[in-house]
Amino acid sequence: MPATDTPDEDITEPADNGRAVMYIRVSSSQQADTDYDPEGFSIPAQREACHRKAASLGLQVVEEFVDRGESARTANRPGLQALLTRLEEGDITHVLVHKVDRLARDRASDVAIVARIRGSGAQLVSATENIDETPSGLLLHGIMSSIAEFYSRNLATEIMKGTTQKAKKGGTPFQAPIGYLNTREWIDGREIRTVTVDPERAQLIQLTFELYATGQYSLLDLATILEARGLKSRPTPNKPAKTLGTNRLSNMLRNEYYIGIVHYAGTTHQGRHEPLVDEAMFDKVQEILDAQRQSGERSWRHHHYLRGSLVCAQCGRRLFFVRPRGRSASYEYFVCGGRSARLCPQPYHRVEAVEQAVERHYATLQLTDEQRERIRTAVHTHLDGLAAAADKETARARAEVVRLDNEERKLLAAHYADRITDHIFAEEQKRIRRERVAADELFQRFQGNHQDILETVDHALALTDNIQAAYLKADPIERRLLNQAFFEYLEIDNEEIADDELAAPFAQLAPITRTADPKKKVGGSYVQHLVDPGGLEPPTSSLPARRSPS
Repeated sequence: MPATDTPDEDITEPADNGRAVMYIRVSSSQQADTDYDPEGFSIPAQREACHRKAASLGLQVVEEFVDRGESARTANRPGLQALLTRLEEGDITHVLVHKVDRLARDRASDVAIVARIRGSGAQLVSATENIDETPSGLLLHGIMSSIAEFYSRNLATEIMKGTTQKAKKGGTPFQAPIGYLNTREWIDGREIRTVTVDPERAQLIQLTFELYATGQYSLLDLATILEARGLKSRPTPNKPAKTLGTNRLSNMLRNEYYIGIVHYAGTTHQGRHEPLVDEAMFDKVQEILDAQRQSGERSWRHHHYLRGSLVCAQCGRRLFFVRPRGRSASYEYFVCGGRSARLCPQPYHRVEAVEQAVERHYATLQLTDEQRERIRTAVHTHLDGLAAAADKETARARAEVVRLDNEERKLLAAHYADRITDHIFAEEQKRIRRERVAADELFQRFQGNHQDILETVDHALALTDNIQAAYLKADPIERRLLNQAFFEYLEIDNEEIADDELAAPFAQLAPITRTADPKKKVGGSYVQHLVDPGGLEPPTSSLPARRSPS
């Protein structure tokens, strides 16, 4: 780009000893327009030094090329590449830099870039170093280039030492994951960098783990729920905030940082930051993720709260939720898994019709007063038994936690003193964490508020006085939980409930009072709702499809 800025002081008009271009670089955008930076000089200072050098050599500066916030470890810098392209025109005799380390910081890159410059007929000139085409100048160039490479590598080594030591002491030497904030505090004139909980996103991260730990939600379900709740990644100067996709959610659920563990440079350390998730829940999530990986399960493209609860009455296969697009609208159906393989004659079932059939079916469920009292009595008896064993078990759990805390302190002391290898430290830390999870679970099991449990049971039993009313008031997520709580499956035949199998413990309350559904139909079809097969894209088989109301 053409040079527009000139030094503040007067510079003698150069003699016509050649045409020059300037190359200026700073490694961070914050250094671009400041007066001084730790690596040398800022852009204005480098520009002024190059103009002075050009004047002393009688060169005419025709263009300057600037890289703001670019590292010299690679030649893939826009300003440098534009300079090298400009040199191909063949009218430039000199390339001015403030120091050779502005051009490159390793010998290989320096040799390649200088070869390009010389190949175009130009000469490299340093404004602050006596580098020219003489033998002594070339020797000095090689020495300064080697010094720049040594400085760069030594700086990287020292930074790695510092960040590794920070991680060893529980710090976070990297950008904290979503749910946390990297913060800076000034204490007694010193800048302290810490990690704090993000008040905007932390609760949604906890909700993500809680929902997935139930085993009732796919990653796609979670992505949809979190998008509705407004969870997005943190924006950066170069990237806007984005919703979380399934891949990022999977990585997030695998990240041990959320239970207080810091992984850095191949080592594992107990972090100083506040965990967002307890270890028991985290381990449960890992089990579910592992099980899905082994079974090859993937998130479904479409989801519905009845998904997983419906089976075909004729062949026993699961019903899938599909949303094919027709000529002018989308259509929602449940379809038997055997239909695509031509193993089942069941037609497509309209979603709205199946939803209404399930709603009506809940009217057939009713707990009697006697059954409710049996449940209440069983809960009281169980809680009384827990109370009797609570003191002894909680004392044992406390002792176990104290023992594990002492073991962990000894392990950390040995690790800090470099008396054990990183591999043994990581293995022992995992063992202590597993045993602590078991002790904490035992402690929590006997520390529950029995009165709160009884009140919750009474509230739940009150809802069973009219199970259908509770289902009708529920939102889709609550309906999904109710269906999975009451039924192992619901058999669908021609958009009606043909049969069901109750889930435990309701299957043991034999028999739950069942009333007949007066609208229940088995066989036949709803001809008035049929649409032509051409209404779907691609067309279905010869069996007509049903269109759901828009």
